[in-house]
Amino acid sequence: LMSAPLLAVASEDEDGAWITFSTTDTFGADSEASRWHYWFDAQARYFDLGSGRSQWLARPAIGYAVRQDMRAWIGYARFRTRNSVGDVSTENRFWQQLDYTRRGWMDGQLTLRARLEQRSVSSGDDLGVVLRLMAKYARPIGDASNAKLVIGLEPFFNLNDTDWGGNSRLSQNRTFVGVGWQFTDRAAIEAGYMNQYLFIDAAPDRNNHLAVANFKVTF
Repeated sequence: LMSAPLLAVASEDEDGAWITFSTTDTFGADSEASRWHYWFDAQARYFDLGSGRSQWLARPAIGYAVRQDMRAWIGYARFRTRNSVGDVSTENRFWQQLDYTRRGWMDGQLTLRARLEQRSVSSGDDLGVVLRLMAKYARPIGDASNAKLVIGLEPFFNLNDTDWGGNSRLSQNRTFVGVGWQFTDRAAIEAGYMNQYLFIDAAPDRNNHLAVANFKVTF
């Protein structure tokens, strides 16, 4: 009898921190009647702290309320990524999104999101298409109306091969656990731990352990 060798999956663990500022609101003075929304977020991401690796992005979008619990979005994102030796690459990303929110689900709020992205990177010629599926659950902590537990899961799927980013398959997964705090009617924060697991072709996978803070403001 011949025994097959066990397949060992290696990964490299790194720490990091992501800081986000985001805002979303309706257009027009009569916010109750308006179906049109805007969204903007800006992020600073730091990987392998002390190595100099970082990433910055800005992401505006316009959305439309299809129903009270569902919105459709179209947007753009600009990325700048710096590696450990100081080289900077850029990325332009167009995206379309549909999100659904169900309030009162298991005494909390469930948000489901599907986003399709078209990625163009300065280090390659191909256009990459990525599907992102997110599920996020938030519920109040105890009797506090302004504090909540937040849990999120988001897998990424490359839908085609590119000359800069690997093969079509599951490319990464993000898992988030944290808390949210509503300071005022217009300001809130979500902070916690996110595990970002990246599946790398022809190299060990990367397992990022990230401290995440998202500041949310409504004007």
